[in-house]
Amino acid sequence: DSQIEYLAVAGTLPIQIRKEGPECRMFFISYTLPDAKPASRPMTFVFNGGPGASSAYLHLGAIGPKIVEFGPGGAVPAPPPRLADNTHTWLRFTDLVFVDPVGTGYSRCLPAGKGEKKEAAESAAWGVEEDFTAVAKFIRLYLTRKGRWLSPKFLAGESYGGFRVAALSERLQSDYGIGVNGMILISPALEFGILRSGNYRLLPWIAGIPSYAATARRHNKAQGDLPKKDIRKGLGEVEHFAVNALLPSLAAADPDAVVAQLADFIGMSEQRVRQLNARVPMFLYVKALLSESHRLLSVYDGSWSAIDPDPAFPLPEGQDPLLMRINLLLTPAFNDYIREDLGFETDIRYEILNPAVSKGWKWESGLKSGQGFVGAAEDLKTSMSLNENLKVLIVHGVFDLVTPYFGSVVVVRQMALDPAIGSNLVMK
Repeated sequence: DSQIEYLAVAGTLPIQIRKEGPECRMFFISYTLPDAKPASRPMTFVFNGGPGASSAYLHLGAIGPKIVEFGPGGAVPAPPPRLADNTHTWLRFTDLVFVDPVGTGYSRCLPAGKGEKKEAAESAAWGVEEDFTAVAKFIRLYLTRKGRWLSPKFLAGESYGGFRVAALSERLQSDYGIGVNGMILISPALEFGILRSGNYRLLPWIAGIPSYAATARRHNKAQGDLPKKDIRKGLGEVEHFAVNALLPSLAAADPDAVVAQLADFIGMSEQRVRQLNARVPMFLYVKALLSESHRLLSVYDGSWSAIDPDPAFPLPEGQDPLLMRINLLLTPAFNDYIREDLGFETDIRYEILNPAVSKGWKWESGLKSGQGFVGAAEDLKTSMSLNENLKVLIVHGVFDLVTPYFGSVVVVRQMALDPAIGSNLVMK
């Protein structure tokens, strides 16, 4: 592969969430081609999720020019990590701006007054609407300072980052006059009402079933083969069952008719599924499927398993074994890369994943009706309807149990996009 000559910049931009609020500095790392014309060279703003995740995951884990080396098939190597040139970097077709929201990475806020603590200043930016405001202001200021207003503009986001950019596209259009050409939503959380299970909400109980089924087949706990190229095709029967059999059964509070088939699909005993009334929570499933061999699954990739250190108890929140191992690679890799390769020196801790952000997140600020769950599907539909040239790509892994692909399938079906723009949204 031919090598790319590029300019890497690590820096911060000043952002004020509200007029009386503290001044925050949002950290970014950008990659541009030195001789490209801004009007013809696309640029993509990249965000991870959480809330509370820095952009290091997509940056050094997937699409930046440098990448942490993983083993065959994505195997997680032992630390310390090794960085290598990324032959699949998106820099080949777009400039990249990796953005760390406030409280993640090196993004911090200054106290507004003498008595205010730094943590209180930063938490003022931790909320759905507050985040939209901060990120939109960052993008506007970046375009202004870098002279990129005429560049084709794209947004990419993973998990909560997918929710962020789906809603942000409408905000940028309506409030800032910034038209977005396209969005890449990577395992997005589009509607939290479909991802948060409860006894009186039915859709969350069907959203994860095809991913459970894929996971069970990968571990030889269920009948049926997974095609190597298009795994989802092999799950068509499960998707049909989830909508046409399981959902009506749950609505009728009569799980008996579906228990046997559900147990067969997801690799659990019929007795256990009946005990659960055909409602199988994710954190129970990742402990139960391989319990005989004292192993547990990763909620982020059900095809991956690890030794279960405490089989008798639920997995503590935030202690997914795969995520923890990846953090052990990305944290030292980023700290070395930022100093040695990019020459950015600071003693501030790089917050790769800050749990304080998610704990302090103000979800209520994003509720349009004051109750329920936040969602971005209506914003996405509005953006696509007003900007008929806007293209959207949604990508998922079938083994992802946190943001299951079928949840996005259900949401996109309910969006009922006009036929004139229906083909502008592609899911893979």
